Amino acid sequence: MKMTVDREITLRMAKAAQLHIEPEQVGRMMDSINDILDFCALVGDLDCEGTPDFMWKMKKLPARRPDAPKDWPERELFESKAPAFEGEFFKVPRIIVEG
Repeated sequence: MKMTVDREITLRMAKAAQLHIEPEQVGRMMDSINDILDFCALVGDLDCEGTPDFMWKMKKLPARRPDAPKDWPERELFESKAPAFEGEFFKVPRIIVEG
């Protein structure tokens, strides 16, 4: 089943992704999204009957370290250089704007 997006859906997607696009860019963005959806439809139509599932064969698992807390001797030095600190946490600027 072929999917397409129209201008309204493109604008909703841009808003959800918090992208600011100029009105003259909407058509180009819509075309790009539709090109991606067309390609996905082509891949979905491929006959993969008899194709074995992909499996990553590793000879040896990666080395694991124990997940245990440990003291960090330079913590106070690191915290003293932070621009803003509140309690045990760094204070960072808000990056998500609702609206």
